[in-house]
Amino acid sequence: MTPSRLPPLNGLKVFEIAARHLSFSRAAQELCVTNAAVSHQIKQLEEFLGLRLFDRRNNQLGLTCAGERYAPRVREALRALQSATDRLLSDRTAPLRVGVPPVFGEKWLVPRLYRFFNRHPEISIDVASATTPDLRACDLLVADRRMDAPGLVTEHLVATDFFPVCAPALHAGLRAPRDLAHFTLLHDRSPSRSGLHPSWPQWLAEVGEQTVNASRGLGFSETSMGLQAAIDGQGIALGQSLLVDYDIAAGRLVRALDVDTPMRLAYYLIFFADAQERPELKAFRRWLQDEIENRSAR
Repeated sequence: MTPSRLPPLNGLKVFEIAARHLSFSRAAQELCVTNAAVSHQIKQLEEFLGLRLFDRRNNQLGLTCAGERYAPRVREALRALQSATDRLLSDRTAPLRVGVPPVFGEKWLVPRLYRFFNRHPEISIDVASATTPDLRACDLLVADRRMDAPGLVTEHLVATDFFPVCAPALHAGLRAPRDLAHFTLLHDRSPSRSGLHPSWPQWLAEVGEQTVNASRGLGFSETSMGLQAAIDGQGIALGQSLLVDYDIAAGRLVRALDVDTPMRLAYYLIFFADAQERPELKAFRRWLQDEIENRSAR
């Protein structure tokens, strides 16, 4: 059906109410208009259709055969239109639900989140800790692994490398990887730590250091606890550059050894393909990408 053949919406609304009450006066009361206004809308609709929808017999209003067929279909169409409108308005006002790995949220996202609200004060964000990627409760996921499935979009966000970090007070005693033997190693044993996150034994093997006992030290069930122990001067942690940059810039941590390795970890943005044009999602993705591009200047 072409747009020129669509009946007037006001007429359809008035018709549905009048057909439901079988009364122009009660329809007028519900719409807060005059009886004459109701009659006018019905007349316009009937002229558009070329059919009579109501009959008046013995001072009682009734539907014609055409009106009987038309009324339930109009009622169904108006309900569908109302439902679609309610859903659209709900989507517009609902907060964007963002799931992030716990340490990513604590050490990278939260310290910067105020900049998003400075740019988009009209958008609400709900941030949730997501130890494993799961889109059932989120609109957007930040994850350290890809999710390739029909209907999903996976975008590369950033790659990060790993190096030892410590409090500034401990730095003087570190010149080479073998010097780690004289310090407490802080081990990340968090459940959210994927196999892509290197451990101390893996890092020491990568740099060719065999004299350091990689199994000793303190273990922590949360990555952030191990980094806090490093900030407090309790030992040396293996940190992701993306997640320790903020503490290094603030002087709480320093890079313990100037040794580069090829160990890298990638973060991805994951969301449903049919949601990618949602304005809130587009704005948050754009802000995340801007923050990554400009992080070296902050």
